[in-house]
Amino acid sequence: MSNVFTRKIYTAGVLLVGLSVGFLSACQPPVTAPTPTSGASVTPAASAHILSQLTLESGRDILVQIPDDRVATLHQLIPDLKVKSLAVSAHLYQLQLPAGRSLLNTLQLLNERPGISFAESNPSFKIPDFKVQAVDTFRPRDPRYGMQWNMRSAKIDQAWTLVKSNPDILVAVIDSGVDPNHEDLVDHLEPLEDIYNELKGSDIYRNPFTSEVINFGGRDGNGHGTHIAGIIAASMDNNLGVAGVAGGGVRILPIKATDYAGSTDAATLTAAFQRAIDRGAKVINISIGGPVSKCSRALESVIQVALQRNITIVSATGNESARDKGVVSPITVPAAYNGVIAVGAHTEKDRVASYSNGGTQIDLVAPGGAGRSNVLQEGQQVWSTWPSYNTYEFFQKRVTSTLYAATSGTSMACPHVAGVVALMLAREPNLTPVQIRSRLIATADDMDTPGFDENTGYGKLNAYRALQWTQHDAQDLL
Repeated sequence: MSNVFTRKIYTAGVLLVGLSVGFLSACQPPVTAPTPTSGASVTPAASAHILSQLTLESGRDILVQIPDDRVATLHQLIPDLKVKSLAVSAHLYQLQLPAGRSLLNTLQLLNERPGISFAESNPSFKIPDFKVQAVDTFRPRDPRYGMQWNMRSAKIDQAWTLVKSNPDILVAVIDSGVDPNHEDLVDHLEPLEDIYNELKGSDIYRNPFTSEVINFGGRDGNGHGTHIAGIIAASMDNNLGVAGVAGGGVRILPIKATDYAGSTDAATLTAAFQRAIDRGAKVINISIGGPVSKCSRALESVIQVALQRNITIVSATGNESARDKGVVSPITVPAAYNGVIAVGAHTEKDRVASYSNGGTQIDLVAPGGAGRSNVLQEGQQVWSTWPSYNTYEFFQKRVTSTLYAATSGTSMACPHVAGVVALMLAREPNLTPVQIRSRLIATADDMDTPGFDENTGYGKLNAYRALQWTQHDAQDLL
């Protein structure tokens, strides 16, 4: 186990100029940042790379890291500039350029400016496409629990004999929001933090067929976030719906960071992490990602601050693979970042899910369910909570039910691990993110190659073993 912390890949060493924080970055230095003496200009290839990561909405944005006492100099440098604070703890700001100002030339100007650690564009991110559809154990009285194969597969039903939860543990879910009045969640929800509205404005859906206009502000307009929250914390043993991994009493802090279609950007995610830090979260679940080409140093910086504050971060590896066709896609960010627990998906049949991304950064797999076209071969999907009203997914004719739904994806695998982390902290509240990751991978059950492999990491989540394993009896379980 001496090499268990070496699987994440780092491509650049970064010292944050003028700041006291230093860490190894998984992001390449900005492609628009020639050295001050080089006189180099932005190349066509570099320009094309940057522009390909942007949307029309974020194409005027720049993310910078700069000491707070130097922010005023930005206005002197660029008149009519709009500046928003994203993450105070990491000295990160979002700049909105005035009309007529070149994004690429401004990036180069800022990266050559003394005192600015980095300046980068604001890449877009999105919720991954998801598919619809001998030891003592504890069986809750929730009516749909019989369909929750995932709880038995990950030995969560056995873990419940040791601990069911702790109301002092706050788990932040950075996602599309939550149904704030859901019958199976309402008892465990903190007030929703609508970061999307703060930075982007109202989340308005206009139905192109009926001209209906719906404001999803302050709630989940997609369904994805409500499903994630339910896997972690749907109330247990309440004679309603399903049971969450930590449904005995963990608190959920829903942070809305996407629009109804699941779209977002690095600036919004950075601000969402800062809000989780400010609100005192102990665990952060983020089932959102983008390709490594969209690596954001701003997002990575605030994640490092969260880890330094002893907040455990769990992220999905992504759903872009088609293993039945021999295609395995790389792990997305932020799952690929240093210190983040990267979670892939397995099926009811104990096989790596066909859609689950893999690579050197994966830590373990958890129940994600069958792909839409592989239900017969891969088994059931994952049941959880769903908004009690129609969402964008309903209007797209993908999820037509309310209150509860079955879906699949690494997005669904990720909150199983986040929920188990909450159970671990319920028993041992002083565990660090490094200790938690160590226990999870040391107690995972091998699925493919013994030891580490790029498909399953160190194996399949075993909640019961993870809760049993302490420094006093570790040798009994290895």
